Amino acid sequence: MHTGHTGASATSPLQLTDDRTVADPSATREPGPITLGLLGPLLLMRGEKIVTPSAPKLRQVLSLLAVQANSVTRVDQLVEELWEESPPQSALTTVQTYIYQLRKLLRLDDKPHTGAPAPVLLSHPGGYILQLPDLESIDANLFEQLARRGRQELLSVRVEAASETFRNAMSLWRGGFLEGVATGPLLYSHATRLEELRRTVLALRIETDLQLGRHQEIIGELTSLVNAEPTREDFSAKLMIALYRSGRRADALGVYQRIRTALVDELGLDPAAELQRLHQLMLEADPELDLPGMPAAQPTEQQLTVHSGPSAPAQLPAELPDFVGRQAETDTFTRLLTGPDVRGMRVVNVVGRPGIGKSAFVARVGRAVRAHFPDGQLYVDLAGSDGEPMPTRQVLISMLKAIGAHEADVPNSVAEAALMFRSWTADRRLLVVLDNASGTNTLRHLVPSGSGCALVVLSRVPVDALAGAVRLRLPVLSMAESVRLLANTVGEQRVSQELDAAERLAELTDRLPLALRAVGAKLAGRPGWYLSRMVARMTDERNRLTELSYGGFDVFGRLAEAYQRLSARQRWVFRRLAAVEGELLTASEIAERVSMAPAAVHTVLDELVDADLVEELAGEPDGADQEPRHHVPALVRLVGLSGTLGSSWWKRTRGEVSPT
Repeated sequence: MHTGHTGASATSPLQLTDDRTVADPSATREPGPITLGLLGPLLLMRGEKIVTPSAPKLRQVLSLLAVQANSVTRVDQLVEELWEESPPQSALTTVQTYIYQLRKLLRLDDKPHTGAPAPVLLSHPGGYILQLPDLESIDANLFEQLARRGRQELLSVRVEAASETFRNAMSLWRGGFLEGVATGPLLYSHATRLEELRRTVLALRIETDLQLGRHQEIIGELTSLVNAEPTREDFSAKLMIALYRSGRRADALGVYQRIRTALVDELGLDPAAELQRLHQLMLEADPELDLPGMPAAQPTEQQLTVHSGPSAPAQLPAELPDFVGRQAETDTFTRLLTGPDVRGMRVVNVVGRPGIGKSAFVARVGRAVRAHFPDGQLYVDLAGSDGEPMPTRQVLISMLKAIGAHEADVPNSVAEAALMFRSWTADRRLLVVLDNASGTNTLRHLVPSGSGCALVVLSRVPVDALAGAVRLRLPVLSMAESVRLLANTVGEQRVSQELDAAERLAELTDRLPLALRAVGAKLAGRPGWYLSRMVARMTDERNRLTELSYGGFDVFGRLAEAYQRLSARQRWVFRRLAAVEGELLTASEIAERVSMAPAAVHTVLDELVDADLVEELAGEPDGADQEPRHHVPALVRLVGLSGTLGSSWWKRTRGEVSPT
């Protein structure tokens, strides 16, 4: 084997001759830098002192903070890593205790330093951040950095430099990833990713050796690799080439026969076309196999990519041509996804009532920020084509296939399929959009793990399962935006001639984009109608929803679905509040009308406000009455009262007749 390169340039303080603790000559001296070894038995150093914790759970916490250094490690991730599906009731307190012990062990502060950069363990809303001035003080990060550099050098046909870099990267490994540390689901996904990258770097290092004419020196190494993995075709192909170029053609052909037998016996497969072609070239003693007089042709990016697969997916829905407004929300959303202050994976929960335009909004902004997510944009409608929630494994299969996995390789277990998704997304910069989210159990399996990824979840009500998520609620359009959306459909001239009627239509549709598009589609199909005629037809509350169900714009159906999801207690409060037209009520006033305790009414109102079916207006901050007031938006109100308008119940509730 070639031994002229020792990899000294990648040597870190972790490569020690023994495990003895170096004595600290001064207990009062400022603690030194932190150095972490993950590529082998866990090793933690503070300055020149080895301080690796021995408690199993504390080692897990430290390891998870390390693999996500300088990014937020959420509390729910720590709980999942430590206890998986069965956390104790004291889980949060225990996690806090572990963080305290790590701070004490490493003499770390819990606030940023104002002077020179120094390691700190920061508390963060929903989690913690192990902040290190130099990420390459963790051997796993240095390994990945060297792997990237080596690939770039190989792409630039700097084969000698690439060989040296790959050799340095491999020299950082002291054993298996986090050897001796119990790994839960999150650390397991990191281990899977790094072990796969290790195999890839090894294969690329061997490729550079072949290009540099070191075929005789690597025959022994390749023979061991092939014996360890008899069905791995790339190592067998490299061994065949090394033997052939060393004048051992019969041995090279024997390697082909052995892997062919192994593939047929163990997997029922024939060798890949590339391996069959290599075998045929050897039978013909083709000069193509001889070592060229200069470095081999420049490899392509696809050949150097860890994960092979299709081009980057771009699955976001088509952008609506009549999209208007939302500039403030667009700026906020863009900043949340790409802003310089964002650390680690970004999670945004876009909420709003049905018909508000969540999907159109996310599609528009998502397309605008595509450059920040070069590995693609995934989109899944969790409601499915039939309106029923998609099975979690089916969602995972669709996303994994989009980024290059084969469906047959996806495990049957949802938990294992989720781990596979985390592994495949760990090195990618993906935008993942999950539309029509409702259940929390599904979402926890669909979160990508890469720090360069972003997850956007669209839902009618806030999703509590997304720890650390930023909530963005879409309001209705402004009056000017509503009129402009109407003009985009029916024409500028018709709207300008009846501007008052156009504004009245905006009011009658609650300035809801879906309802405005329904009105616009109907008017566009009737060019002889005045806008005022449509106003007259919609003024009667009993006809309004019928007028808004047109041309596939089922406003009633979308709003009714949200109403049907309410509990019996929520419907009772909602209907009594909806029957009060034009009056804003406090929670105390509503409690009197529904004969419920004020505390219970407060809870129900919070749920209805979260569902965007009730609007809450703040009281006077400096006045005597500071209690918020509530009302139901017009279209939602009509859905809740559908079938009761004009009934005896309706009249009694409004006080138009006395109860019998």
